[in-house]
Amino acid sequence: MIVASLPACHAGCGADSVFMDPERQAEGLVIILPGIEGESGYNHEIRNGLLSAGVTRAMTIYRWGRPIPVLGSIMNQVDFIGNYIAGAGIARMIVEYQDKYPGRPVCLIGHSGGGGVAVFAAQQLPEGRRIDGVILLSASISAGYDLTKALQRCRLGIVNFFNRSDIGLLGVATTIMGNVDGGHGPSAGLIGFDQPPANADAVRSDLYSRKLYQVEMTPNMTFGDSDSHGAATRSYFVAGYVADWVTEKTWPPAGATSVSR
Repeated sequence: MIVASLPACHAGCGADSVFMDPERQAEGLVIILPGIEGESGYNHEIRNGLLSAGVTRAMTIYRWGRPIPVLGSIMNQVDFIGNYIAGAGIARMIVEYQDKYPGRPVCLIGHSGGGGVAVFAAQQLPEGRRIDGVILLSASISAGYDLTKALQRCRLGIVNFFNRSDIGLLGVATTIMGNVDGGHGPSAGLIGFDQPPANADAVRSDLYSRKLYQVEMTPNMTFGDSDSHGAATRSYFVAGYVADWVTEKTWPPAGATSVSR
């Protein structure tokens, strides 16, 4: 299972290499994590949106999970152990990059199941290592998942774009099959992350209040896109609403809408 869970292709291979040249890497790194379907038009649109917004950092689409048509997607959704292992591989990649390019900004962008893997990667960074932030787009991770460790490894925090229209995949399907973390129920990509309970420890409550940003996607933002699960990946959406979270040195960027549950 461990071998099968490793990415089929590491950063910088194939068509990715043009976006991973030394000049771009010297500017910083953006790791785009696809959903359970693997590399697709969704991920390429995310990258195109960043490019159109003028992002000059290196960008790689990290191919986690099993590259098996149809069946692979189902396996990627339910194999929470393999997904956690995939996150560990991304954490190691980040450490390697930081050793070569110390002080450069690093950001993770995860769509759907890749959102959960992005959180797993952040929380598995070694002590003393941090990235700038994690951006979640319609993420298939449980709304009640504890983000404490991941938030501790982010200098700026985690921003969660959620879409209440995405109930088929991130409400019904994740209740039946489960989210990529193994929990059954609505995803954070549908309703946002739960706030810590009243009896939560002070560290968790403080991190959520300072570093967790939740942005509800509205029809005005998506132009009523009929594909509610893919709306957050559209190049125009990424350029208009996501790119600033990548490039700004402090959060939230001007004009962003931040809400909390």
